[in-house]
Amino acid sequence: MNAITATRRTIRREWTTWGTLLILSVGLMGISDTPQAHGVESAVNWAANPVETALSSAADTAGSYWSALTQIDKLRTDSERLRQENQTLKAQLDRMPAVSKINDDWTKITAAQQSVPYRTTPARVIVRDLSDVRLRTLVINKGSSDGLTAGQVVIDAGGALVGRLSEVDATVATILLVSDPSAVVVGKEAKSGATGTIRGSSSGQLQMSYVDVLVKLTKGEAVVSAGEALPCTNDRSPYPPMLLIGEITDVSKDPNAVVQTATIQPAAHLTDATFVLVIVDYHGGFGPPIPSAIPGASESPRPAGTAKPGASPTPKC
Repeated sequence: MNAITATRRTIRREWTTWGTLLILSVGLMGISDTPQAHGVESAVNWAANPVETALSSAADTAGSYWSALTQIDKLRTDSERLRQENQTLKAQLDRMPAVSKINDDWTKITAAQQSVPYRTTPARVIVRDLSDVRLRTLVINKGSSDGLTAGQVVIDAGGALVGRLSEVDATVATILLVSDPSAVVVGKEAKSGATGTIRGSSSGQLQMSYVDVLVKLTKGEAVVSAGEALPCTNDRSPYPPMLLIGEITDVSKDPNAVVQTATIQPAAHLTDATFVLVIVDYHGGFGPPIPSAIPGASESPRPAGTAKPGASPTPKC
């Protein structure tokens, strides 16, 4: 009985509320077109206008800030991209001189290969060791698999003597430079034909020794390989003749000696050569030791350091 009463009361309240709302709606519709209603509407609009303006302005400001932040982020992204592109272009420009030099050197070495009267193999320098405390050497990117063998002579693009192969592995080979103190070659001045033994030095220049003092050596004259073996040996010259060695820069004479010496500036680009040519069809040889001189045979022995009249002096054997 109580449940039924409670349900009836709930229904009664709902109908009362609905009726009240209906009456208010009809009443508002009735007075909405009256001057009083328009006045209230105007008053409400007037009161709400500053708030609406402020909210609109705030929304516009927030939108502007958001647009500015978006533009700033885009500009930052574009700036980073342009910076990276600029670094890439700068790196490419920095490499251009080196690339250009390699191309020029390759053009020169291939042209020289056609003009040299020997069969040659071009190779690129991959390691330089120009230390004063170790052997002065270059390492090239070709070896025994390319037909190279120890002892072969190496020249540069100008045909000047660089040195000889001292070690050869399967894919690389080591050049002992002509400027190393342990390197020895018989050379001659191109003009006078005076011969002497040329050795490297720690300064990088060459020293030409045992030159007949009666022969005039001239500064600025070229010195070439003589194509001769070292004195007191039975060897075949390890170097073919007429390879440019360098230019005489100084001549030294001792009034009491029968020989003179000369300082030679190497003609080959020993420090900055990119490519070299290995002569593969010339092979120097080492013969058996020569017999020791027998005192009393054919002619009387001469004091050490003197020369037979009219002949170039040689070092004591």
